Amino acid sequence: MDPSTPPKIIPALGQYPDIKADARRVFDVLQSGGVALVPTEVGYGLMASSTEAIQRAFAAKRRRPGHAQGIIGTYQLHCELHFLPAARHEMIRTLHHEMDMSFGVVAPFRADHPLLQQLTPATLANTTKNGTLAIYLGRGSLLVELGRLNDEDGQLMLGSSANLTGTGQKFRVEDIDQEIRDAADVIVDYGLQRYHVYGGRASTIIDFDKMQALRIGAEYELMRERLRKYWGVDGLPEDPVFGSH
Repeated sequence: MDPSTPPKIIPALGQYPDIKADARRVFDVLQSGGVALVPTEVGYGLMASSTEAIQRAFAAKRRRPGHAQGIIGTYQLHCELHFLPAARHEMIRTLHHEMDMSFGVVAPFRADHPLLQQLTPATLANTTKNGTLAIYLGRGSLLVELGRLNDEDGQLMLGSSANLTGTGQKFRVEDIDQEIRDAADVIVDYGLQRYHVYGGRASTIIDFDKMQALRIGAEYELMRERLRKYWGVDGLPEDPVFGSH
């Protein structure tokens, strides 16, 4: 490898995670039309911003065209794109910022927002359903810093789990299929990810307009408990595995 070429896997052997530097490297790769393989608390994910990179990531996953995909963003981005009452925005802010939770938010969205004009009609159609848009709000330090950089630049980041379609979340880089790793231009290896304890679940997804659980995933039992305790939200189903005993 050319000494001037940055290593594909970071941190390099003998070095340690550096959130700001690592997030900047990922941001630069995305901005140049590349694919990044990064840690999230619910497993490793493939991230992309350009249409070509999104297509390359999906091809590596053997995912059929038209399959749903999600925006990976921040609370600020959520507020810009989603239509919700102020009380619901504050609910999401409290869960995400004050209670340190990672989860997917589904809600009605501003289809005419300039940020969404970055997406092709086909990609936008894959990120929306029945007039709603999904945004994953992650609390891992790398995603938080990467989200800050994206917000400053006005760059949208789309993501999907770093696994072949239908094979489940991957919580260590060494467990990720080689063809997925080959598709990435940079790999951030931070070792085992936090929510492996949920038996391979992806993120919990809540429709905050209808207050419905769309996916029972990592931290769902905490989400259900906190929504009931602080906002009196009843009616969400109990987690069949990690519910109250």
